[in-house]
Amino acid sequence: MDEKLIQAINKIHEPDGWVHFSTIGPDGGPHVTPLMMGIHEEGLLFSFTGKQKKRNLERDPRACVSISKPVTFGHVIVWGSVEIRHDEKAQEMWNEMIRTAFGEERFKQIYRRKLSIEQTSLGILSPSHYRIYDLD
Repeated sequence: MDEKLIQAINKIHEPDGWVHFSTIGPDGGPHVTPLMMGIHEEGLLFSFTGKQKKRNLERDPRACVSISKPVTFGHVIVWGSVEIRHDEKAQEMWNEMIRTAFGEERFKQIYRRKLSIEQTSLGILSPSHYRIYDLD
């Protein structure tokens, strides 16, 4: 991922914070939900538990995420495509995202959660372009 993008996101996003994540719904309109987000060298990480987001991304992998700084207009918007994964490496990335966001104690409580298409999935957004506004 682009270093400028990573630095901008790190300025305004806390690992336990929420972002607004948008997919393209079945009627072509936006489907926006708040999600937790992690950062990894492979892309932006998301924990998907709902079925609609997954169905939307299976049909059309394009997505957008908005990350904002409270009380200011500072924000980052990232557009790209999402890959939904359940493999062993995805499980490791999901585990680390949860551990970073919630700490070791909370992680131990939900550690047994295994990624699956029916339950929780890891989404990896590969950025195609982004906008950074008012962070300097």
